Amino acid sequence: MAVVELYTKYNCVWIPDPDEIWKSAEITKNYQKGCEVLLLQLEDGTELEYPVDPIKTLLPPLRNPDILVGENDLTALSYLHEPAVMHNLKVRFVDSKLIYTYCGIILVAINPYKEIPIYGDAIIHAYSGQNMGDMDPHIFAVAEEAYKQMARNNRNQSIIVSGESGAGKTVSARYAMRYFATVSKSSSKACVEDKVLASNPITEAIGNAKTTRNDNSSRFGKYTEISFDNWYRIIGANMRTYLLEKSRVVFQTENERNYHIFYQLCASADRPEFKHLKLAAAENFSYVNMGGNSVIDGVNDRTDMNETQKTFLLLGLKEDFQMDIFKVLAGILHLGNVGIKAVSEDKSSVKHDNKHLKIFCELLELKTEEMAYGLCHRKIATTSDTVVKPMTKVQAINARDALAKHIYAHLFSCIVDHINQALQFSGKQHTFIGVLDIYGFETFDVNSFEQFCINYANEKLQQQFNLHVFKLEQDEYMKEDIPWTLIEFNDNQPCIDLIEARMGILELLDEECLLPQGTEENWLQKLQNNYLNKHPLFEKPRMLSKAFIILHFADKVQYECEGFLEKNRDTLYEELINVLKKSKLHLVADFFQENELSSGNLKANIKVRPARPGFKPFNKQHRTTVGNKFRNSLHLLMETLNATTPHYVRCIKPNDSKLPFEYDSKRVVQQLRACGVLETIRISAQSYPSRWTYFEFFSRYRILMSQQDLAIKDKKQICKEVLKRLIQDPNQYQFGKTKIFFRAGQVAYLEKLRADKLRAASVTIQKNLRCWIQRKKFLEMKQAAITIQQYIRGQRAIRRVLNATTLKQAWAAVIIQKHWRRLLVCRLYQLILVATITIQSYTRGWLARRQYKKMVQDHKALIIQKHVRAWLVRRRYQSIRRFVLNIQLSYRVKQLHKKLDEQSKENKGLLERLTHLSTTHAADAGKFQKLEEEFQKAVAQKKSIEEEVKKSKGQTDQTLSQFRKQTLSLQAQNQKLEKQLQEQTLEMKEKMGEITQQHLGDLEREERQRRKLENHCQVQKEDYEKQIEALIDEVKHLQEERLQLQEQVQEEYLVNDSLRKDMAQLATETLVIPKLKGDIATLEIKRQDLEMCLQNQRKEMREKVEEITKQLLGGLEGEELRKRLSPEDMEQLNEDGELWLAYEGLKRATRVMETHIHSQKESYEKEIEELSFRIEHLCEETTHLQQKLQAENNTNENIRQELNRLANENMDLEEQLDQKEKQIWKLQNQIKSLTKTIEKVNQTNGNLSQVVKKEYLGMLECKTEDEEKLIKNLVLDLKPRGVVVNMIPGLPAHILFMCVRHADDTNDAEILKSLMSSLLGGIKEVTKNHNQDFEILSFWLSNSVHFLNCLKQYSGEEEFMKQNTPQQNKQCLKNFDLSEYRQILSDLAIHIYQQFIQVMEDDLRPMIVPGMLEHESLQGISSMKPTGHRKRSSSFLEEMDQYTISSILQQLSYYFTTMCQHGMDTELIKQSVKQLFFLIGAITLNNLLLRKDMCSCRKGMQIRCNISYLEEWLKDKNMQSSNAKETLEPLSQAAWLLQVNKTTDDDVKEICERCSSLSAVQIVKILNSYTPIDDFEKRLAPSFVRKVQSQLNSREDGLTLIMDAKYHFQVTFPFSPSPQALETIQIPSSFKLNFLTRI
Repeated sequence: MAVVELYTKYNCVWIPDPDEIWKSAEITKNYQKGCEVLLLQLEDGTELEYPVDPIKTLLPPLRNPDILVGENDLTALSYLHEPAVMHNLKVRFVDSKLIYTYCGIILVAINPYKEIPIYGDAIIHAYSGQNMGDMDPHIFAVAEEAYKQMARNNRNQSIIVSGESGAGKTVSARYAMRYFATVSKSSSKACVEDKVLASNPITEAIGNAKTTRNDNSSRFGKYTEISFDNWYRIIGANMRTYLLEKSRVVFQTENERNYHIFYQLCASADRPEFKHLKLAAAENFSYVNMGGNSVIDGVNDRTDMNETQKTFLLLGLKEDFQMDIFKVLAGILHLGNVGIKAVSEDKSSVKHDNKHLKIFCELLELKTEEMAYGLCHRKIATTSDTVVKPMTKVQAINARDALAKHIYAHLFSCIVDHINQALQFSGKQHTFIGVLDIYGFETFDVNSFEQFCINYANEKLQQQFNLHVFKLEQDEYMKEDIPWTLIEFNDNQPCIDLIEARMGILELLDEECLLPQGTEENWLQKLQNNYLNKHPLFEKPRMLSKAFIILHFADKVQYECEGFLEKNRDTLYEELINVLKKSKLHLVADFFQENELSSGNLKANIKVRPARPGFKPFNKQHRTTVGNKFRNSLHLLMETLNATTPHYVRCIKPNDSKLPFEYDSKRVVQQLRACGVLETIRISAQSYPSRWTYFEFFSRYRILMSQQDLAIKDKKQICKEVLKRLIQDPNQYQFGKTKIFFRAGQVAYLEKLRADKLRAASVTIQKNLRCWIQRKKFLEMKQAAITIQQYIRGQRAIRRVLNATTLKQAWAAVIIQKHWRRLLVCRLYQLILVATITIQSYTRGWLARRQYKKMVQDHKALIIQKHVRAWLVRRRYQSIRRFVLNIQLSYRVKQLHKKLDEQSKENKGLLERLTHLSTTHAADAGKFQKLEEEFQKAVAQKKSIEEEVKKSKGQTDQTLSQFRKQTLSLQAQNQKLEKQLQEQTLEMKEKMGEITQQHLGDLEREERQRRKLENHCQVQKEDYEKQIEALIDEVKHLQEERLQLQEQVQEEYLVNDSLRKDMAQLATETLVIPKLKGDIATLEIKRQDLEMCLQNQRKEMREKVEEITKQLLGGLEGEELRKRLSPEDMEQLNEDGELWLAYEGLKRATRVMETHIHSQKESYEKEIEELSFRIEHLCEETTHLQQKLQAENNTNENIRQELNRLANENMDLEEQLDQKEKQIWKLQNQIKSLTKTIEKVNQTNGNLSQVVKKEYLGMLECKTEDEEKLIKNLVLDLKPRGVVVNMIPGLPAHILFMCVRHADDTNDAEILKSLMSSLLGGIKEVTKNHNQDFEILSFWLSNSVHFLNCLKQYSGEEEFMKQNTPQQNKQCLKNFDLSEYRQILSDLAIHIYQQFIQVMEDDLRPMIVPGMLEHESLQGISSMKPTGHRKRSSSFLEEMDQYTISSILQQLSYYFTTMCQHGMDTELIKQSVKQLFFLIGAITLNNLLLRKDMCSCRKGMQIRCNISYLEEWLKDKNMQSSNAKETLEPLSQAAWLLQVNKTTDDDVKEICERCSSLSAVQIVKILNSYTPIDDFEKRLAPSFVRKVQSQLNSREDGLTLIMDAKYHFQVTFPFSPSPQALETIQIPSSFKLNFLTRI
């Protein structure tokens, strides 16, 4: 269809408007091709003639139908152009209060300037796992799409958030990161998600500031890379920053602020830990008071400071490091207050006693004189020397500001580095999702270097965006097998080349910055020479001389050159750097040490002369400009983004006044053009922007199809045939595999055809309806007129014909006829009555007699049958009983055989043990012999040592005599030389006196040590003697134990004799007993051998002890040494002068004694240890033998008990057989005497019933060894399916309780405890192993509750015994209180119930939204709408297989039937149904609130219909009292709200009264989201929503938008006693519980 044909009457167009950009107008006359005007009417009623060029036919853009207005996706619009986009965004933002809208792959986010409740955890969980087109547009939907693609494709993702200042970029990026932290919890305990989120407040504090456009504007770009492991859980993050606005540190315009951290610090100045910073209010510092207003409304800087410190600690930044940061920040504030005075025109100075300078130097630990000098002087490097030159006041102030900017920039980078270190991870990164929060395209009245870099970055991002859009389009076309045609678009590569190519703007700027005399004028002249009139995107402004213009993709921007060179150089004078390097505050010193390191690395490649050290490194250090750094980081960013799958979020600022939900069309269209949204729309409009699945098209346009079309079975073929008929031009659409692609405007044309069809159908319906109403009214009037005429004509005829006489005669004749007829009828009636009564009496008598005869015969036959059948059953029972008893006897005999075999095996083991003991004893005897030999060797050594001591004594005597002779000769010589050597002798005597005193002291010390050793030996000797005595006592004790063992053996011998007598009676049944006797005889022989061994060992031990005592007594000969080495002998040695030799001999003697004593001590200790070890070993062997004997006694006792029990059972069986034979004889007599009276028969039956009733007690015996088998067969291996049919409800629970009853009856606490523990453990295990099996969970939930009720019912407590029968009261527990086990079982049942509900919810959850919302249960009421590129399905086949309301009802019926089959309590079933209905209502309502496309009148009808189906299901299942219907009340009210009239004030009142279960936020959300499906529905007026909102303000129901679908009602287990009598319970054979014995 031609576009001109769409310009018909009643259609609307958009015309340009200077104030609102675009204005809507309605066509009042069909446009004919060639006309010069288009007749229009504005919305205010003004007539307008819009001029049209007849040649080019440039008509105004058409307006989309109302059905498409307010769509979630702009690409779903039929007419894609700027006014359509603007109007759609305005309707969603202003009328519906929706801030998010899709535009293809872009999410457009408009800042509402108001807190809205759509970011809670409930919203996050609602979007988690959903497809992007299933829910309303949201930042969480984009984050979920990125997370899902990362997990599905193992490909890295990026979310690019852009927009101008104040558009909400930071908040959007923060919410995206919060989504990832919530849905992907890490497995470690390091709280990685909290750390990732904690990085935002810190970066906002140090990188965000208040501007005229935004109170929390990010003054830097940030790319946060969130890392995930193989399980897609967060393991760490990394942050990269771009282009921090350093100039804000020293300058702010009016009504702006510096970075938040400064104001937070000033607001906390009075805190004790900040006193040393010497801060004050922000108004006292020039760097933070330039804007004039240091306070932000609604922001508490002091509180924010506490939050900042908390996040520092959370990231692991210690308090010392934080304080260093605060010192640097406070130093910057004080630096800004340092006053600089002009001394002359070329010179300035700073006073050394300046208060703020001192504080600055004190905080940064600098020297005040050097800093004062460095602020006013700078070094100038020439070719031959370095000159220090003073600076003017302006230059000094610039140097001070440059210093502040550099310090803050380094501090910012340092904090970011520490954050990255805190977010580092040790594992391997599998994938990552990057979140880019970067500035959007900017254009101001004055644009400088910062705007140039920002716009350059946006050019690169726009290029990447264009390439990605075309790639997606191409993939979509190739996927659908549609020919791909190249689409023209505005390529911005020339603009990028202009900026970054060789000899581009940036390179020329860097070149000019390297020149010492470089200026902005020279740089501008180079630009004009290279590009003016040569490059189409470079222009020169008309008015300003120092400026240039670049034509960016978004807009034309004029840049002023002033400041470009200085900002690009970003220089700091070397003198100030050197001062800061000397700082004792390591944080500041490290800032500039990095520069030194980098310069040091460059020195190796550059030759420098000694005359000018440091000059080239300094220049090389600062050669990298800001522009060059930014270009490199931008290239790195683009490489990262190109390696990932990008997702785009474009943030829009709706107005500059920051007013909530105010829409300024001029500002919005400017941003839409700048961020590439309109370019996306333009590209989409050139191809096939409208895309419908075949199923959507069939559902929407079925009304346009003929009967012939619908006769085709393939719906895809139907769609093709209809389109070929409706749209003649095949170029206007394309058929893909799953979708139909339409050119722009074709969907609007189809909507027009559909509306015309519906309008014609409506007219026809109205015509026929009005005709029927009028005809019905006419027929009623006609019938009334005929009736009236009839009565009137009758009255007239009577008046004309009749008179008084005729009337009297006629009346008399009537009376005579009446009485005669009455008489005839009475006679006839009397005859009939008599005949009838006679017949009835005879008939009834005959029937009664026949019935009586039949009853007597039937009664006699029943009596005969009853007795015969009873006799047959008893005979069969007796035969089975005999067979079972024979089997039991044979089985028990086999068990005895097995026990005897086991006993023989144990006896053999004892024999082997005794042989082992004999071998070990022999080995110990050998060890004793070795010890004796070693002891003899030690005695021999001792003797040799004594002989050596004697020899040494003789030698000492000889040496003493020699010394005496020498002394005599020396005396003679001394007399001769006395005169000559008198002085020398005196000196020698003095020396000898000193030496003797020393040696005497040494001898005395040696004597003391010798005495100590002797005493120590004596003590050790005594200890050894005591140990020997203890050993002797232990030996005696062993003898006594041996005597006891002999007595026990004798007793056992007597017991064995008695056993032989008992077992002789069963000689015919067993052959193993003679073998056991032989084994016992061999054991006796072995015991005798063991006694002999013990006697021999005792003798050997006595001999050893005697030898040890002799050896110890023989060691007393060492006393001679003490006598010979007495103090008198030492004095003689000293007098004779022979002290040296005596001293040496004495030392040797003492050493020999020490070694001898030490070796003797070690040998004794070893002997004692070996003896004690042997004694311990013998004790262990004796105890082991005792245990073996005791076990043998126990087994013998068990055998004896088993024999007695078997004998008793045989006696009982014989008695029972006699009784049964007697009963058979009695029954035979009863059969012969059937002619007796019925009373006797009844009495005999009563006696028999009494005998039966007394037979069982309602208990089951479970042996300890059978517990495991009981749990395995009845709990672990029991399959609910197939068992529950015709079974008593809770039969396993009753069986388990009967076992517990028997344990209680036997008063065995251990068995009861073991049984209860096994039961609870088995139930836990089976529910844990099958935690996803609904049937098993249902089965054991039912049985757990039944078991709990049994424990209560038979507990003996009065409150639980009220409904018991007398027999049940007799069966109550007698010996144990199981209340603790009841509590444990109740907790276990609650746990099973939670698992049970979770399984049902998991199965039901995928069905709820398709069945309750998406499926159209009402035929003929379609709510299908186009959804743009974000489709919820890929083909109509998927739609055909989706869940319906019937699926939900079937699933609920399956749950209900299964619970009933398992015998679950009715109240518990009601609670489960209530929980499931709450889940259905909550999920349906949540999705309704989050899906604008579902908020329509028709969808309300569909929901109400589905609710009625659920209510009918409740009524069907008799579940009305479960309160499940009340849980659907919020959903029911929401459906009613969608259908109700919404125009008048009465409607407002009714809505507020009726919607009591919905919160005010939910009501407003539904009203704002209400969307007409057809042109016949009216769009909701915003004024009506405001009236409802004002009426609801008085409500106090909070700001909750989403219902908590995970909420669970508290479960209660009602007590319902079982009417089942325990003694009548029969165990099915399928349970395999034959080992249980009924008591």
